[in-house]
Amino acid sequence: MNQKNITNTRCEIILNLVIKNYLKCGSPISSKAISSLDEISASSATIRNEMVALEKQGLIFSPHTSAGRIPSREGLRHYVDHLLANIQCKPNMLQKLSSSLGYSSNPEIICAKASKLLADMTRLTGLVVMPQSNDVVIRQLELVRLADRRLLCVLIDEHDQVQNRVVELAQPVSEPVLQQTVQLLNIALAGFTMAEGAERLPYLIKQMDVAVFELVKQTLFGDTLVANELLVYSSGETRLLNNEISNDTDTLRKLLKSFEDVSALNGIFTQSKNNNGVSVFIGEEIGVELFPIAVLLLSRYSKIIGLLVIFQWSVQ
Repeated sequence: MNQKNITNTRCEIILNLVIKNYLKCGSPISSKAISSLDEISASSATIRNEMVALEKQGLIFSPHTSAGRIPSREGLRHYVDHLLANIQCKPNMLQKLSSSLGYSSNPEIICAKASKLLADMTRLTGLVVMPQSNDVVIRQLELVRLADRRLLCVLIDEHDQVQNRVVELAQPVSEPVLQQTVQLLNIALAGFTMAEGAERLPYLIKQMDVAVFELVKQTLFGDTLVANELLVYSSGETRLLNNEISNDTDTLRKLLKSFEDVSALNGIFTQSKNNNGVSVFIGEEIGVELFPIAVLLLSRYSKIIGLLVIFQWSVQ
């Protein structure tokens, strides 16, 4: 049966209780334990029959020979998609969160604060991922020669954030061409975004040498550009090493190490970038080998800040 076909209200309540117990304690719960809860009025035998039906649908399972059940990934997905739909934020909570972040014109400061706030609120690990955006105004550009056919393109934006791009050239360029290109790019970009600069360049480049035109293309708008696309701010990483989360410390340490480069998560970032709400990825949905029993929550904060990320390592 498809998980969306749950029409029995009692089944929904039982699934909800199984999941809440699992998220709180990380252990199976029995029909007898559920029957003693205030949220439901049914005998242990009735609840046991409903749990059998939920198990047949693949929403819960028994991790060992005990009578208790825990949710499957399909059960967690149903919980996220259906049972959480009507939960509302507490009054004034958004205003309090905004106040906690404070005000700064520097995105780096806001990202660092947001990361810590997420970690403190959830008692988990908080990550804030900020993409290098074409919407940021460029203040200055420099080209530094690394080798005959390699340049370092240094972009400094309005927030004094520095982005380094390594450019592999098809052939060496002379010093005059390099300096003309730097001058042209600063005229086109300084005080403008990358997108605006791209629109301005055709009018400025008409009188320039062909070699300058080719270098401009390779430097900023060609296919050979290698850029550091994401800036990552993290907080509360060591909370993952708590043995109440998992005894598999080797895997947890690898997970911590993976925070240094989140490029493997680019696929789900792309899926979530147009979602104004919260996107939830469970286990294998994340598409990364290290996260088979993790839950990843992403929420877009703004065009520049990017995505807020929380990692939760579920207990087996």
